[in-house]
Order: sequence, then structure tokens, then C-alpha cells
Amino acid sequence: VFGAMLGALGSGPAADRQGRQRILLAAGAVFTVGALGAGLAVSVASLVVFRFVLGLGIGIASVLVPLYLAEMAPARDRGAVTSLNQYMIIVGTALAAAFGYGLAFVGSWRWMLLIGVFPAIVLMIGMFAMPDTPRSLIRRGRSDQARAVLIGLRGDTTQAEREFAEITAIEQQQHDRRTTARLTAPWVRRLLLLGALLAIFQQVTGINAIVYYAPTVLTGFGVSKTAALLFGFLNGLVNILTIALVVRSKVVDRRGRKPVLLAGLVGMSISLFAVGVAAVVLPVDSMALFVIAAAAFVVFTNTFSATWGPVLWVMLAEIFPLAIRGAAMAIATLFNWLAAFVVSLTFPSFSAFAGTGVAFIVFAAVGVVLFPIVWWLVPETRERSLEALEEEFRNSTGIRLSTAAKPAAADTGGTA
Repeated sequence: VFGAMLGALGSGPAADRQGRQRILLAAGAVFTVGALGAGLAVSVASLVVFRFVLGLGIGIASVLVPLYLAEMAPARDRGAVTSLNQYMIIVGTALAAAFGYGLAFVGSWRWMLLIGVFPAIVLMIGMFAMPDTPRSLIRRGRSDQARAVLIGLRGDTTQAEREFAEITAIEQQQHDRRTTARLTAPWVRRLLLLGALLAIFQQVTGINAIVYYAPTVLTGFGVSKTAALLFGFLNGLVNILTIALVVRSKVVDRRGRKPVLLAGLVGMSISLFAVGVAAVVLPVDSMALFVIAAAAFVVFTNTFSATWGPVLWVMLAEIFPLAIRGAAMAIATLFNWLAAFVVSLTFPSFSAFAGTGVAFIVFAAVGVVLFPIVWWLVPETRERSLEALEEEFRNSTGIRLSTAAKPAAADTGGTA
């Protein structure tokens, strides 16, 4: 997790200078080195070092993948396209759980880590064939290449030219008024605060306490370690189906970002409250406690995967101005990893001190507290182009946008 913090912080500014595609290609190389080194580690110290390297790759990907997807997508489908990031994370998690469960029977922990080399190589090969984003290309003075990429993406020359003109106008505006798109500009600082808060909120709902410690919690409830690993795999399969339905139905684009976030807080708080109360009032090794805990974990993780999991990254990729989008998103992502680090570090000790049930009740209460804050603070960004959002944020005295969504252009939704 500490490696992810540094990877996130460094990758955003690098992507602003070198382009999104090159840094994603570098992430594949980092993943390859980390997985290979961890799988072949000769000591605990070397294993920790290469786990840190893997963290660097995770940090890079956590910033650049949603940023890349958001900048490539048309406005009307941006939520669904960027949500593919979370979908593939869930697919990868389920595959990892499947391999972990299968290899657990022969104790082959090295292959659990070495398998990570293969998707890393696929990432590198895939990014060789992909272009940089039109916005990054225009930002770095490659307008002709950006126009060609847009035409290929949209399949409509008229729509692509309209979107190209809008991106170019925003970029020219930055040359005319450079101070408006610096991290120290008041309107940018407000967006950084919003992004950092959303990133922290995602973690303090308790997701990593569940992801990291659900098997440990279940074994504490009297379940065998193998059964706990099997639960992680089966829960991953359910997660895949859930997020597939979310992406296919384009609920983030149809319903909006804020309603999805609010619904997620309700679902996550109810599920954690249920397992918390059950852990307090039921015997530790009772079948009823296991059933309630397993069901609550399934509801929680699937609710998260359908709401806060993808929507945070959608919004972080939307709200920041083009000139410093990579750097600003890196800062927000750093706060996400910091919060994840704190939650994952403190959950075991807090559970030991107050009890597992009380710990989950506290997470549920956090969700209740966050509900009015999110309702008041978060703007609705659906169906606005990235350039239209930037213009409105710049001209606004706060971070609240007009309540009526501005519909995207009729064909592919490239502009507001």
C-alpha cells in the first residue's frame, strides 16, 4: 500500500508531461518486475521489496487507467466506460482468489505471485497497440495525431471535429490564462479538496477491512481457512455479475453520480450494521453468525462494486482541469491510498480492542454520517463534456454545479 502511494503521486505529473499511454506502458513493466521478483524471492526482506515494487505499479494504474478511459470516452458513456476499470479489478480479484484457492492445496505460494507476470505482459503488449488520449496529445502539441485518434474513436468526422475544437479551445485558454489551471488557483484547490474527501470517504466506509480481513473474520467465526478462501472466490464471481450488470445498464450515466453514491452508502451501512449486531449478540461459533456475516459481506462488496468502487474514479477523472489533470488526480489518489493504509493498519487492533462487531457498527455509523455530506458537497457531472465541466468549475464560486444536467451532443455525446 505504501508503494501504491508513491506510485500514484509520481505517475500523475509524469503522465501530464509524457502522455497517458507511455506511463501505462511503464506500469506494465513495473508489474512484471514486481511479480517476478516476489515469486522468486529468496528472503522475507526481498519479498517485501518486490511487494513494494508491485505497489508502485498498482499506484500508477489506479491513477492512469480511469484517467485514460475517461479521456477516451464520449460524454454520454463516460461513466460506463470508466466503470470498466472497477469491473476488471473485480475480474482480476476473482481470478486471483481462484488461483489462490487452487494453489492453496499444494502450498505453492510462489506461483500465486508469479502468475501476476502474465497479465503484466498482456498490459504492455496491449498498450503498445493503443494511442494516447486526444486531450493529452493536444496538450503536448500533437494536434494532427489527436484529430486522427478522435475520428477513429467516434467514427463520425463532424462529431470528432466538434470535440477537437472544444478541447483545443480549452487548451488555448490555458495558454492565455495559465494561473487558472495551477494547483494553487482557488477554484482548483476547491476541486482538490473535493477529490481528496471523496477518496477518503471511499475507504472509511470499510471496504479494505472487508477485502483484506474477511477470511480472517470468518475463521474467527469458526470457519476453516480453506472455506474462507472459497468464500472469497465465490463472492468474487457474484461481484463480476453485479458490476457487469451495472456497466451494461449504464446506471452511472442514466441515474447520475450523486444518486449512485448515496444509494451505496445506504446499502453498505445496512449490511455492516447487520453483521456488527450479529457479532455482538450471537455466539462466536454459531452457524447463524456465519450465515449473516457471509450474506452481509456479499451485499457490502457488491454494493461497493456497483457504487463507490467505480464512481469515485469516474468523478476523479472528470472534475480536474486538463492542464493539471494527472497531477491533481495523483494527489486525490494519494489520499485514497493513505486512507486505505490507515484502515488496513488499524482494523485488526481496533477489532481486538473493541470487538469485531463494534468495529463493523462503527463503519456503518461512518456511512450514516457521510450521507448528508455527500448529498450537500458532491456536484452532478453526468452528460457534461470534460471541457464544459472545466469551464463551469472555473467560473463557479464553489463546487456545486447547476442542478440541470447539460445534455451531450446528439450523436456520440462528445460535447456539452
